[in-house]
Amino acid sequence: MSSFVVGNNVEWIKHNLNSRDWYGSILAIDEEKRMLQIEWIVRGTEKKIDWSPMDRIRVIEVIPVVLRKSKSNIEEVIAKADLPAPYFEWEMDAKCYANGNSSFVGYSTPRPSTSLRKVLKELCQGCQVMTICRSVALQTGSVGWWGGMDEMDRLKWVQNLPEKEE
Repeated sequence: MSSFVVGNNVEWIKHNLNSRDWYGSILAIDEEKRMLQIEWIVRGTEKKIDWSPMDRIRVIEVIPVVLRKSKSNIEEVIAKADLPAPYFEWEMDAKCYANGNSSFVGYSTPRPSTSLRKVLKELCQGCQVMTICRSVALQTGSVGWWGGMDEMDRLKWVQNLPEKEE
C-alpha cells in the first residue's frame, strides 16, 4: 500500500540537477501498476495530465511558486552574457557534422524524449563547438536540441555565465 492520496501535491524526482522542476497534484492512483495520474503544472495556468511511476514521485506540502523570466528579461540576459562567438562555418567542426555526416543536429523538438535526449547528449559529448552551438541557438531563438541541451537547459546555462565586459 502506498502513502499517496488523491489530491496530494507532488514533485517529480529529478534524474539530474539540470532537469527542470515538475510539480502537480495526484488525480488517480493505480496500485496494481504502481502508477499515479498527475495533473502537472507546465507553465502559468497550462497543465498536462499524465501517468507517472510511483518511484519517481515525492509528496510535498505546498507546490512552490516558480518564477519564470519574461521573454524580454531572457533576451536581456542573453544580450548581456559573455557568449562564445561563432566563426565562419563553425558547424563544419561539429561532431554531428564531421566525417561527411549531413545530419547537423539542431533537433527541432522543443523537449525531446528521455531516450532521444540520451542519444543526442552522447552525440554532443566532447564536441569542440558545443558552447558555440548553444550560443547560436540562444541568439537566434532556436528551439530544440543545440549544443548538448534543449531550450530550457540553455536558458538555465546562460543565466550562470558572466556578463560581457563593457
